[in-house]
Amino acid sequence: MTTHSSSPFPQPSRWALLAALAAAAFAPLLTSSAAEAHVKGMFKTKQEAEQRAAELKCKGTFSMGSLWMPCANEQALHKALRNN
Repeated sequence: MTTHSSSPFPQPSRWALLAALAAAAFAPLLTSSAAEAHVKGMFKTKQEAEQRAAELKCKGTFSMGSLWMPCANEQALHKALRNN
């Protein structure tokens, strides 16, 4: 007896599609907070970083290469971002 699938995709492709959709849906939840802090917390000037530090209610700034980040250090920045 032959069975026919009503799906336009062969079975392996259906699972691959489901896995890809699940990965796309959950990827934002898996983003590292450290990476997110760097994207949101890097400024061209020390003054911009100082302004962001005031908004985050932390003190100081630190340099990361040629860019500036708010708070006294990276650990303080991550804590401030979690509390904000």
